This record gives sequence, C-alpha cells and structure tokens, in this order.
Amino acid sequence: MEIITCIKDAKDLSKKFKTGGQKISLVPTMGKLHEGHLNIVRNALKHGKVFVSIYINPMQFGPSEDFNNYPRDIEGDIEKLRRLNVDCVYMPDDTITKNNKTFIIDDFLSDKLCGLYRPGHFQGVLTIVMKLLSIVQPDFAFFGLKDYQQYILIKKMAEDFFMDVKIMPVPTMREECGLAMSSRNFYFNSADKESACNFYKILNNIRLLFKKGETSVENLKHLTIKELIDKNFTVEYVEIMDKELIGRKTTAETGDIILSAVKFSGVRLIDNIFLE
Repeated sequence: MEIITCIKDAKDLSKKFKTGGQKISLVPTMGKLHEGHLNIVRNALKHGKVFVSIYINPMQFGPSEDFNNYPRDIEGDIEKLRRLNVDCVYMPDDTITKNNKTFIIDDFLSDKLCGLYRPGHFQGVLTIVMKLLSIVQPDFAFFGLKDYQQYILIKKMAEDFFMDVKIMPVPTMREECGLAMSSRNFYFNSADKESACNFYKILNNIRLLFKKGETSVENLKHLTIKELIDKNFTVEYVEIMDKELIGRKTTAETGDIILSAVKFSGVRLIDNIFLE
C-alpha cells in the first residue's frame, strides 16, 4: 500500500495504473475511519485499484464548527486500510486548499437542508471533491448515502461538468440500534449514544406510518418533529422530498425520502430514510 501526500505523486500513480489498463476507484474521507467507511472501501475494491483520501477539509467547516476538534486517528486509519489491501492512501498536504480562489457552487441545492444551517459548507465540499477527482482521475468515486444531499450535489456536479467518473452510492451502515455510523458518534458517552439511537427509530416509525396510509407531508413532518423534541433532540430540519431533492411536496409517495438534521448532547446528526 502506497502512502502519498504530494499531488504530483498521486497523479503519477493514477497514470501508472491507467497505463496498465486498471480501473481506479476513489473513496474520499476525512479520516477517523469506522465500519461505515470500511464498507464503502470494500465496495470500491470490487471495481479495481483503490485510492482512499484522508483530508479534513477546512473549506467545509464554518467559524463556529468543530474543525480543530474533529476526531483524528491517522495511524489507526492507515492500519485499517492496510488490512483491506487498499492500493493507495492519499493524504494531501495543505497545498491542496492553500490560497484557493476558485470554488464550485450549486446555488439551487447548496442552500437547502444542511446548507441552511452550514453556510458555505457545500461550496467547500464540492470544491475539494472536484480537486480530488481532477488529481486522481478515477473511473468510480464512492459516497455513503448518510450524507444524501452531498451525494446528490456531487452526482450533479459530475454530470454538469461531463466528467468521466461514475458516482457510486453506498447504503448507510448503522449501529445495532440503528444509529447511522459517523465519526462524530465518537463524541458521545455510552448513555448519550444510547439515547441518540432514537433518531433513526423515530424516522423509521414515520416510514411505517406512511406505509399504513398516512401521506400528508405536513402531518408526517409534524409527528416527526414532535417525537424528536419529546426525545430531547434539537431539530434543525425535517423534510420530505423526491429522491433528486428537486422540491418540497404536499403528498408523500413511495420512493420519496425523509431527511433530517438534529443535535443531541451538542453533537450534530444527520440521517435519512426512504419511504416504501
């Protein structure tokens, strides 16, 4: 397994693989890898040579967010990836974002949902992902569906710029209790983590209510928010939208998605669940 920090070295290794007729997959991460990340990597390994990038991107953190305290475990991450036989761990140095003056912006979707509460976040995400895609030139890039808005934005960016990369979604991995796996779960003590598990349980209860015949988006959202507040979550948003996130709806349909962001014990959580 190669460990690379230089942009030129990453480009050269990619060219070497491509010259040898190999397909390349990219898995962008911010490190502190958990089983959800590793599941994404395993999916990528089915498609050829794999680059896993580890970079805590300062452009996607707001002034009051947790950039300095974001969980880090580089040695542990490298060992986990070595055991999976990843071909390359790409850990860009700060030249990848230093003095950046050009940004990728999606005005239509970036300011909705999480974007309302994290101004500039998706500009930072799209810009760093565009840089990684431009450097590695992968055939496939893999993203977990927990960050569903991010996945849709990146897929749209790749389409809009006619990029020769297939954006591959990977279903959300969950703890036994249903809580979506996240690096930020490491902030919880055991009692708070157990309580945070109610987030997914509430979303699943609403999905079951839809399955029984309730299709009013207003009613479904109201009940979701009420249950979340009753379980001591601070609610940022609850929305029900079509799978492309084109707009809000009044009547929920099979295939729509419930998306929510909450805070619990100071930790911000996001999750989503499809209606079926």
